[in-house]
Amino acid sequence: MRRLIEETTLTYKQIAARTGATHSTVGRWAREGGWQRHPFAPVASDTLRGARAGRRLKLRVLREKLQALAERCVTELWNSPTVDLDRLIQAMQVVKMARLEAMGNRRPRRHPDAPARTGQDWIDCDTAIRAALKEMRRGGVNIDRVPDEAMALLEEAHTPPDPPRLRGPRRRP
Repeated sequence: MRRLIEETTLTYKQIAARTGATHSTVGRWAREGGWQRHPFAPVASDTLRGARAGRRLKLRVLREKLQALAERCVTELWNSPTVDLDRLIQAMQVVKMARLEAMGNRRPRRHPDAPARTGQDWIDCDTAIRAALKEMRRGGVNIDRVPDEAMALLEEAHTPPDPPRLRGPRRRP
């Protein structure tokens, strides 16, 4: 299995089919063993960082960052000698945002008759951000009281990934 991971450009599913293991087992062994993939092997979109990151990774990073921001806000409030009411409300809103993002798709649907989202909704950046803000409002978050840092994290996570760049040398006409 190690030879297939390090010396071929096969996907984890193709390696799993050849070895009889599951693709998740192949990935786990490669990660735990520190095996390096072939330079031209495909890369999972949930492991990329930056603008090319997939939706799942962006949402996972959003959850982690919102949780850290919420903990920092609560710690600052706990350590301050006086209570700043605006900062307290902001901290509460960030905690609500972090809780809603941590729930993911497990939250109950309040409108079961609502139409399903199409692929175009995720392609259009403004539509995706509006939908995320709507979900936050439904969860009880007061958008007007959310800190700018938390709003920037939300917008970044719900922005669709950039199209992949072609590999290889550029050809000049």
